[in-house]
Amino acid sequence: MILLRLAAFFLLLMIPAFAFGQYRGDAVKKDRLVQVLLSKRFQSRDIVQIIKENGVDFQLTPAVENELVNAGARPLVLEAVRGNYRSINPTTSKPEIAKNNDGKAAPKKSNNANQPTVSYNSLLERAIDFYDNKKNQQAANDSLQAAIKLQPKNPRAYQFLGFINLYGTKNFDEAERYWKTAINLGGSAVLRVTHDHNGVFTNTCSGSLYIAKDIVRYESDNNVHTFETTDKNIKSIKVNSSFKRLFQLKRGSFKIVLNNEDDKDGKKFNFAPVSGDTDVSKMIIRLIGKNSN
Repeated sequence: MILLRLAAFFLLLMIPAFAFGQYRGDAVKKDRLVQVLLSKRFQSRDIVQIIKENGVDFQLTPAVENELVNAGARPLVLEAVRGNYRSINPTTSKPEIAKNNDGKAAPKKSNNANQPTVSYNSLLERAIDFYDNKKNQQAANDSLQAAIKLQPKNPRAYQFLGFINLYGTKNFDEAERYWKTAINLGGSAVLRVTHDHNGVFTNTCSGSLYIAKDIVRYESDNNVHTFETTDKNIKSIKVNSSFKRLFQLKRGSFKIVLNNEDDKDGKKFNFAPVSGDTDVSKMIIRLIGKNSN
């Protein structure tokens, strides 16, 4: 009898966490996930975290997998979708209750007691829709500010605000301020760059450069190239000389050189901001926090 009880106990430990309903909010819908992937605002690991926190309300069929891959989903995103499907009964599911960082229910912002509280992730989804589809930067900003009030220590809204301020309103100072906050809270800055394949920018791919506290990561839009290194492994990062930028036919290009002890060839990676603005490259260097040599 004791052995049977022990066996049952260990089997209980092996039950996946999702069997106990660890998901915190509404399940991620396929169309919303596609929109987030296409926005290029969050790196793959951010998206995986959101999926693990909330689950998805769809199964990964071959057709769905193909749609997600075409939107830019990497293998780790597909694996998260595959392992976090939530079978939801629409007749019994309840609306999400927004929570603060301490796990307690957040107070409603409306005097109407029948009006449901909007969740943090829903506010981010709205901001993406306002910015990408409706071209309404002010509405996107308002949604993100509301998200910050709901969860001031969550970095995702700050990440997006940095993006809007740089690429929408062209406010460099505000963009850098929001991105520094995101990085300090464990998130990342997200900048659009061109990756050079041959040293002269005649063979390139476009993508997003993610700058976190200890990691610099590049993900190409074509879902092929990935570059990642730790801050410790960066020997130097600097804007290329004006002569070299002229030779490369690419304005604002900068170079990341890795330490020899970690890379025998002292490998170099050339990038350039999509805008070609040298000031954006200088901001990238400041955000990474390495002294240029």
